[in-house]
Amino acid sequence: QAGLGGVMIEDQVWPKRCGHMKGKQVISAEEMVEKIKAAAEARRDPDFVIKSRTDAYAPYGLKEAIRRLNLYAEAGADLLFADALLKEEDIATAARNVSKPLSVNMGFGIRSRPTTPLIAAKRLEDLGVAAVIYPRLLTSCAVQGMINGLETLQKSLATGEIVERPELAVSFEKLNDVLGFKQFEALEQRFLTQEQLQAKYG
Repeated sequence: QAGLGGVMIEDQVWPKRCGHMKGKQVISAEEMVEKIKAAAEARRDPDFVIKSRTDAYAPYGLKEAIRRLNLYAEAGADLLFADALLKEEDIATAARNVSKPLSVNMGFGIRSRPTTPLIAAKRLEDLGVAAVIYPRLLTSCAVQGMINGLETLQKSLATGEIVERPELAVSFEKLNDVLGFKQFEALEQRFLTQEQLQAKYG
């Protein structure tokens, strides 16, 4: 009813963990099936996508992850997501053995522990993957950018010198462009009186 295009429901216990963290636990497949059935019954638009995610690979292995995904598909899921598969071969096996389109993620930025290998989107398509997501890409880049900026400011404060690093930030003009400032200006041109425009801009 809110106008969303889809929802993802997963079988981790709450509170959930990132798929590449240790200590993951999953609810029973039977409980998850009922969650998917409830979502499918609540669906009003046939184009609304129900994506089911399983984290069973880490605690129970690939075979159980595939079994669960097929149960979730039968219950009404449209897109199947097996998270934290650790080998390209396992991704290919999952894609071949599930009954609905498979989604995987590519976790840029995780280097400290075993994780899904980074695979090009075209290669994933060749393996039979229907969709790929890139979680943390923007947030991780943003956090690193903030760290870089704060370290630069700290250096400037410590030395008392101006540290000019324009490559660390977008320009003022680019920032305004991203925020849609031109659209606001266009609205002003349409709806402000000539007197208001003159007063603001001369």
